[in-house]
Amino acid sequence: MRFQVDNHKQFLGRRLGVPLPVGAGHPCDVCGKLLSTKLTLKRHKEQQHLQPLNNAVCNLCQKVFRTLNSLNNHRSIYHRRQK
Repeated sequence: MRFQVDNHKQFLGRRLGVPLPVGAGHPCDVCGKLLSTKLTLKRHKEQQHLQPLNNAVCNLCQKVFRTLNSLNNHRSIYHRRQK
């Protein structure tokens, strides 16, 4: 049970912006950002460094998004009643 408590504290610390201990984490080889797991590093690189800009544009307001998920979130918030 101790393992679960420790993991929960580490998770909460990351969510609250508490820095990782020195030597912990996985640095991005492009920008140097330190990510907590290999999975978050992979997602960071895919979303921040591999996707081209201008690949998701809102057809209602022409705002540009980096991912289709961001575009869909935008539409659901700002253009809910428009088509």
